[in-house]
Amino acid sequence: MNIENLVAALGACTNPNPEVRKAAEDALNQAKHARGQVVNLLRVALEDSIDPSVRQVAAISFKNLVRRDWSPSEEGKVSPLAEEDKAAVREALLEGITRAPPAVRVQLGECVRSLVYSDYPEQWPALLPQVHAYLTSQDQARIAGALAVLRFLARKYEFRDEEERAPLDQLVNTTFPVLLQIFQMLLAMDSTAPELAELLKLVCKTYWSATYMSIPPLLNQEQQFTAWMACFHTLMMKPLPLEQLPADPDARKSWQWNKAKKWVMHIASRLFNRYGDPKLCTEKEDKAFAERFQKECSLTFLQAALAQLATLTQGGYQSPRVINLLLQYITQASAALAYSHTWKALKPHVEQMLLHVVFPLLCFDDEDAALWEEDPQEYIRKGYDIMEDIYSTKTAAMSFVHELCKARAKGSLDMLMAHLVGVLNEYKAAHPAASVPLARKMDGALLAIGTLADVLKEKKPYSGQLEPMLLQHVVPLFESPHGHLRAKACWLAGNYADIEFGDGKGRGPTFAALLQRVVAAIGDPDLPVRIDAAVAVRSFLDAVEDEDLGPLRPLVPQLLQQFLTLSNEIDNEDLTFSLETVIERFSDDMAPYATGLCQQLAQQFWRIVSSGEGGEAGEEDEDGGDDGALAAYGVLRAMSTVLESIHALPHLYAQMEDVLFPILERYTSTDGQDIFEEVMQLATYLTYFAPQISPRMWALYPRMVQCITDWAIDYFEEVLLPMDNYISKGTDVFLGSQSPNYLAMTNQASGAMLEKVLSDEGYPEDQVVCAPRLMGVILQHCKGRVNDCVGPYLSLSLRRLAPGVESQDLGDALMCVLGDALYYDAALTLGALGAQGALGQALQALHTTIFANRKSGKMKHYSSPREKKVLILGLVALLALPDAQLPAEVKPGMPQVTSAVLRLLLALKQQQEEHRAHGGSDDEEGSGNESDLEDESEEELGDSDDEVDEAYLKRLQRMAAKRAGDDEEDDEDDDDYDEYWSEHDEDEVSSPIDAVDPFIYFAETLHGIQHGDPARFAALVGGLDANVQAAVQGMMQYAVQLKEEAAQKAAAEAAAAAANGRA
Repeated sequence: MNIENLVAALGACTNPNPEVRKAAEDALNQAKHARGQVVNLLRVALEDSIDPSVRQVAAISFKNLVRRDWSPSEEGKVSPLAEEDKAAVREALLEGITRAPPAVRVQLGECVRSLVYSDYPEQWPALLPQVHAYLTSQDQARIAGALAVLRFLARKYEFRDEEERAPLDQLVNTTFPVLLQIFQMLLAMDSTAPELAELLKLVCKTYWSATYMSIPPLLNQEQQFTAWMACFHTLMMKPLPLEQLPADPDARKSWQWNKAKKWVMHIASRLFNRYGDPKLCTEKEDKAFAERFQKECSLTFLQAALAQLATLTQGGYQSPRVINLLLQYITQASAALAYSHTWKALKPHVEQMLLHVVFPLLCFDDEDAALWEEDPQEYIRKGYDIMEDIYSTKTAAMSFVHELCKARAKGSLDMLMAHLVGVLNEYKAAHPAASVPLARKMDGALLAIGTLADVLKEKKPYSGQLEPMLLQHVVPLFESPHGHLRAKACWLAGNYADIEFGDGKGRGPTFAALLQRVVAAIGDPDLPVRIDAAVAVRSFLDAVEDEDLGPLRPLVPQLLQQFLTLSNEIDNEDLTFSLETVIERFSDDMAPYATGLCQQLAQQFWRIVSSGEGGEAGEEDEDGGDDGALAAYGVLRAMSTVLESIHALPHLYAQMEDVLFPILERYTSTDGQDIFEEVMQLATYLTYFAPQISPRMWALYPRMVQCITDWAIDYFEEVLLPMDNYISKGTDVFLGSQSPNYLAMTNQASGAMLEKVLSDEGYPEDQVVCAPRLMGVILQHCKGRVNDCVGPYLSLSLRRLAPGVESQDLGDALMCVLGDALYYDAALTLGALGAQGALGQALQALHTTIFANRKSGKMKHYSSPREKKVLILGLVALLALPDAQLPAEVKPGMPQVTSAVLRLLLALKQQQEEHRAHGGSDDEEGSGNESDLEDESEEELGDSDDEVDEAYLKRLQRMAAKRAGDDEEDDEDDDDYDEYWSEHDEDEVSSPIDAVDPFIYFAETLHGIQHGDPARFAALVGGLDANVQAAVQGMMQYAVQLKEEAAQKAAAEAAAAAANGRA
């Protein structure tokens, strides 16, 4: 399309006639990949004689074409644009961006960024020399264009690793000496033009990107360092041209001078954070930079920050973001104990700073009041949004107060508290007729006192004065005519709900008065008060001991209804936390409310989802998407809490399933990627505690397997919980169903994962450890019914072990498949291994790992009792095989099998004894039963269903709280008591091997061999050295003791049951 036709088509794109417009758009679309088209679009955009609206349409069309087709993101897709055209665009683009009008320049800027990221330096080597030439041209337009492009070049390498940053060093060496001269020239100009501020901002952002990961060598040179830091200091101190300050607060955010100030403070704050203390620097180059910075800059930058903040006391202006960054800088300078030199410089200014700069920032202000009245939901969102906290002046002021009074309490804390107490007393004297300004000061004082809660609770004499302060100054505020003070009273009461009151923690009239008023405030006419009150309730309930909950039980129906009503007004994760706390603390009272709660929570969940799907794409994602996702996550977690609370009432789970199944069905798919863990927890409760698994719940099983296969490998551990329930509770369905064939699809999924790890094309080792665990679940629960699985399971496991594994968790789990297979059917397992030619290799590998030691002398492998037990049962099953069923190559090694079993038993016994010594009970430990799913656990199960359910609940609670972490064994750690009984461990679930005591199983097996085949017994034990033989006898005696204790316990329980029956 020639230039004349192109201009006509572009002009027609703005024609009000839709037919004309569509015809033009179709013509442009058909010609977009034609030779010369992309170049002509750029020419039209840059041609001064063409109508500005047409130039803008050309620039937009050019940008869209570049974005889509210059460097296609799809792998293997080739750009349809001719290389000659691309070369012409590269050659013209820098000159174009320097002389284009603003409306066109912004579109071309996006194109430059795209081309820099895709083409520089390989396809665009001429760019850097061209930028350098423009920077030295003395032409202001070219300098401005070059600065914009230089910013894109530096940004490309901002987050790159050291090995990828070589082009950045060349960039810095070529352009930064000139860039420094430009920086100095701009700062020396006697001008306040916005264009000047824009250029200063570009220089700062370029320096920020170039130094983000490390300091380039050039900038570490003394002359360069000193000059750059002097420029930053000059810009920090440069007065704002307030005569240009926009009146509109929103316009102020984009005011160029505010942005320039923001970026120089970004740099100063990061430099101080990273290089303020040379002792914290590990690299030689960083240490040299830090020493210079500490000597030459830390004090001068601090003084500059103080000077800028001091302008606020004289009615001056700084943007909220700049104030936030200034406060961050002085907070670092004051609170870090290593920075004594900056603290000495700051100390004389602390009182002025605290009372006249920071305290006013804490107070309720006009902006807060306007938001409270006009958009209370937005007021609440800003108050609870973590991202808002990052940029908030109020949060920065709170951080300064807290860090200063915690790290530099001497002088600072007493001075500040005297001021705050003065405000409290002034307000008390004026209440209830306190003026608006005084009420706002009171709000700031309460915010400061709440911010200092952890300091004041520990610091005398303040710790002893907290209850009187709450009673005299906070309780009356619940009747204040100022809504923001009622809200702050709720928040402050929650912060101090856990103190030791005169009658004890969570007790006494003051605690009761505060709780009563907080609960009443949930019905306040102002929404922010209601939310702060509901959130504060959580702190009060957490502070009450279980035995003191009785008097609070009548509040439960009211709290549940109020929380659900509030949840329909606003999506707030902290509100959901409070609802969860009520359900958890009063779980025994939830039965009458459980179904209604789940129904209302489900309605809330669907409302949140519908709101997220129905919003405008860009606007919803930017402004509300994250809040909605967090709220949906919180609602699902609250549902899990309800399901947990009724675990002793299994008949209710059918009603829960009716409510929750639509959620489970939809989100066991790619739709559930953001909430899959919570969805799996709901499925786990419904499949474990329900009397039986319904057909529609079985319909979810293939969907779970498909998720794991397609995209949810990160959640395999969470999916394994309900899968175990399906297999253990519905074994007949699992094995008997042919359409779908649950066993086949499970085997296919597990095998595919191990195959992908084998081929190095798929999943990392630590994500696949659940695959062998799932094989163990099937072998344990389906004993005697899945003979055809034994050979393939062993083949997959051994093939994966053959090249070696980096993850010890995976290696141990694969070896445990051998243990499970031996216990399933030892003869079948030996035959399968023999057929694969892997019999000797497998048993030798098992023997080697059992006898591998850590430095402490303890076992290096199989750290959990579950793993030890699985291997003990498997190897004892091997010992029990008659000689006639043993392959010839196995018979000579049978005494070593006895030694291996003994090693495992001794290690398991020691582990149990250590657990008891660390507070575990005999009931928890006696049987040595462990989970089929987890390597580790904290509590052994007793015989009753209640104990099983409680342990399962604890396991689910920890699973819900657990996040990804590295559970690798530390080979250097000699104190390995916690190798199993640790905070990351999981409780067990029921399994057929729970009823088998490994010690008794071993002893009874050896007794049987000893009496039935004395010669074989002698062969198994007689060849061992005297110490090992003695240990075998000792273990057999220990088994007798365990058996007697179990019989005594059973008799005692039977007697107690009989006595209860007679009663």
